[in-house]
Amino acid sequence: MSEPTRPPRPGTLRSFANGAAALLLTRAELMALEAQEWKDDIVGNLLQGMLGVVLLGCGLIAAVLALWALTPVEWRLAVMAGLALLLGGAGAALLLGLRRKLREQPAPFAVTLEEARKDWAALGPGGERP
Repeated sequence: MSEPTRPPRPGTLRSFANGAAALLLTRAELMALEAQEWKDDIVGNLLQGMLGVVLLGCGLIAAVLALWALTPVEWRLAVMAGLALLLGGAGAALLLGLRRKLREQPAPFAVTLEEARKDWAALGPGGERP
């Protein structure tokens, strides 16, 4: 019968190689999870944005047609100009809010890079210091 595999002794090259391989696999798994999270966020934001644009466009077309039909002839130009300013301002506010949201979110793979830096510091000369 064969002997059960013994774990490598601490301090040996085999022990170091096993530790380094386990560390790399863990970091690769972390990176894959982060990439999946980013993909899900991007797809969700795109779908929500597209649906919002379509529904907003349909609603605006209906509102403009109703407003055009209900507005007296002498007021139509002023009402349509006011509506154009209102909708343009709302669109600009939405785009600026999206820009701010995208600037404030963390960089892609920030957690993975931070963990890799910690690992590098721990494996470097002197190891991890308290």
